[in-house]
Amino acid sequence: MDDVRMQRPLAARLLIALAVALAVAYALRAPARLGGAALDDFFGQWVYDAVATIGLILCAWRAIRVREDRAAWSLVALAFVLQVAGNTIYSALYGGSDTAPLPSVADGFWIAFYVPVAAALALRVRAAGGARGVVILDVLIAIGALGSVSAGFVVEAILDGGSSSAAALVTSLAYPVGDLVLLALVVHLAAANGWRLGRATSLMAACFVLWAVTDTIYAFQSVHETYVGGGILDLGWVGPFALFGVAAWMRPDPSGAPQTPGWRALAVPTGFAVVALVMVVYAATADVNFVAVTFAAAALVCVIARFVVTFRSYLVVLGNTEAEAMTDALTGLHNRRALGADLDAAVLDGADRLLLLFDLNGFKGYNDAFGHPAGDALLKRLGGFLRDAVGAAGIAYRMGGDEFCVLLGTDAGERTVSAACAALTERGEGFVISASHGRVAIPAEAENAAEALHIADQRMYRNKRSLRAPAGEQTMHALLSVQSERHPDLADHSDGVADLAEAVARHMGVRDEYAREVRMGAKLHDIGKTAIPDAILSKPGPLDEHEWAFMRRHTLIGERIVASADALAGVATFVRSSHERWDGAGYPDGLAGDDIPLGARIITVSDAFDAMLADRPYSAAMDFERAITELERCAATQFDPQVVAAFVVVARERALLLPAPLPSPAPAQVRAARPESASQKLAHAGGRQGARRELARRR
Repeated sequence: MDDVRMQRPLAARLLIALAVALAVAYALRAPARLGGAALDDFFGQWVYDAVATIGLILCAWRAIRVREDRAAWSLVALAFVLQVAGNTIYSALYGGSDTAPLPSVADGFWIAFYVPVAAALALRVRAAGGARGVVILDVLIAIGALGSVSAGFVVEAILDGGSSSAAALVTSLAYPVGDLVLLALVVHLAAANGWRLGRATSLMAACFVLWAVTDTIYAFQSVHETYVGGGILDLGWVGPFALFGVAAWMRPDPSGAPQTPGWRALAVPTGFAVVALVMVVYAATADVNFVAVTFAAAALVCVIARFVVTFRSYLVVLGNTEAEAMTDALTGLHNRRALGADLDAAVLDGADRLLLLFDLNGFKGYNDAFGHPAGDALLKRLGGFLRDAVGAAGIAYRMGGDEFCVLLGTDAGERTVSAACAALTERGEGFVISASHGRVAIPAEAENAAEALHIADQRMYRNKRSLRAPAGEQTMHALLSVQSERHPDLADHSDGVADLAEAVARHMGVRDEYAREVRMGAKLHDIGKTAIPDAILSKPGPLDEHEWAFMRRHTLIGERIVASADALAGVATFVRSSHERWDGAGYPDGLAGDDIPLGARIITVSDAFDAMLADRPYSAAMDFERAITELERCAATQFDPQVVAAFVVVARERALLLPAPLPSPAPAQVRAARPESASQKLAHAGGRQGARRELARRR
C-alpha cells in the first residue's frame, strides 16, 4: 500500500481520535489532580487500560490490513497484548493497593513486553541495512553513553534502595536494561537510515525514549518514596500507547539510508560522545560505580575507533576519486589527465620515452551505421586490445572520442609499436576501422608534455591526410561512377587515355601536381557524354550536321559538371579544351597553338591515339605503327608537335617493354569484346609477358 493515510478506514480514524482524546484528558487532569482521589482509580486503571487497548487494536489492525512491514507491526501488537495483559492482571489482583509484591505476575508480562518490541526494531534495522561498520560503532557509542548514565544514576539508585530480595533487585534492574536495549536499537535504526527517520518511525522512537525517561524517573522516585500514582509521570506510559496507534496508520517510511546524510552523521554520535565524556569527568569528582565508568570508557574507545574508520574510508574514497579522475570510464584505460602527469614525469626524469598518438579512421561512419552503443562497445574492445598489445612495455591511454595514446618505455621496440597499431584495427561486414598515428621521442624531440603532444598530433594528422584521397580525386571517382553506370564502355577508354596522358606530362617535365591534374582531366574528358543520347553516341554511320552540333556540346557540359567541384576547377579547363586543335579548327572555342592549355593538348593526343587503336562503329582499329604515323602526320595541324614528339617516345618505350606479340583475335571476337584502352592495345601488341610486366609496373 503506497499511502496508508489515504486508505485509513473510518473506524481506525475514530479509534485514533478516541485514544488521543483520552491521552489528552489524562494529561490535562494529571498536573492538578482534578477530581482528587475519586478519579485516581478511573484514570489510573480504566483510562490507562483503555488507551493501551486501543493502541493494541490499531497496531493489530495495521498488521492485518497492510502487507508492508506486517511482521514488525505484528510483533508490536504482541507486545501490546503483553502490556494490556499485565495491566489487567495488576488491576484485577491489586487494584489500588500499595502492597503489590515485587516481582508480581504483572511484572512478568511487562518485562516480556520488551522482547517482541526489540524484535520488531531489529527487523526494521535489518531492512535498513544496519550491519555497516560505521553504523555499529555509532550504536556502540550510544550504548556506552546511555549505559553509563543508566548505570551511574538509575542502577545506582536501585542498588542503594536496598531491595528485599534478589528477585526484586533483578526485576527492578530489568526495566532500565530493557529500556537501554530499546534505545540502542532505536539509535541503530536511526544510524542505519543516516540519522533521518520517517515520521512513523520517529514517532515510535519518541515513544521508546519517553518510556525510558519515565522508567528512569520512576526508579528515582520509587527509591526515594516520592512516586505518586495518577500524576503527570504516568502520562509517560499512557501517551506512547496513543502515539503508537497514530504511527500505525501513518504513511510508510521510505526504506534505505539517504545518499547524503549530512551533518547528522557526525552530530548525533558526537552528542553521545560528549555524554560519555561528561560521565568520565563526573566520575573523577563523584562516587560513581565501576559499571558506569566502564560504559563511558567503552564509548570513548568506540569514538576513537570511529575516527579511524572514518579517516580510512576518507582515504579510500580519496584514492578512488583520484583513480577515477585518472581513468577513462568507458575503456578503463588511463585518460588525458593521467597522460599529462606521466609525460611531465618522463620529461623530468630524462629517460627516453616514445609517445604514440592514434586517431581511428572510419569510426564516425561506424557510429552512424550501427549506433552509439555499438560505437562505445567498439571503443571498449579496441581499448582492451591496445592494453594487451602494449603489455608491460608501456601504458595505454584514451584521450577522448576516438583518440588513443601509448607511452612506451626504453625497452619497447618496433614490434611493440606495430602491435599497438594493429590493435586498433578491426574489420567486419560493411566496415573497416584502422588508425593513423604520430610518434615523438621524449626528450629528444620535445622538452615538455605540451610540446610532445603538439608534435605527435601534427604527425598523426599528416599521416591521416596521406591515407585519405584528396577531395578532387574523391569527386572524380564519384563522377566516373556515374559515367560507368551510363556508358560502361567509356571506363576502359578513359583509363587508357589517363595512363598515357600522365606519362606524357611527366616526360615533358611538368610538376607532379600538374601531372595529376592532367590524369584527372583525361579520366573526365568524356564525362559530358553522359548527357548525349545513345542514338548519337552509338550511331553506326557518320553523324549529320545537327548531330555533330549536339555532340560538340559535350565538352561544355563536361566543364560545367567538373567545375561544380571547387577542387577540380583546373581540371575543368582541360575537359573544356580537350577537343581544340593546334590550327584553331577545334571546338568549342576555336583556340589555337599555345592558347590551348598544355594539359588539354596532351589529352587530345592521348585520346586520338586510344581511339585509333579501338574499333568504332564506322571504322576498324589501326595497328600501333599506323596510329603513330597518323599522329606524326597530323602534328602542327591537329596536334601540338612537341606533345606528339613526347607521346611517340613514351608510346615506343612502353611498346619495347612488350616484346612477344599475342595472337590477333578473330574478327568476331573483336566485335564482341569491350573496347580496349591504349595500354591494353600495347599489351596485345607486345605479348603476354610484357602485359604482366606492365600490370606489375602500374600496381
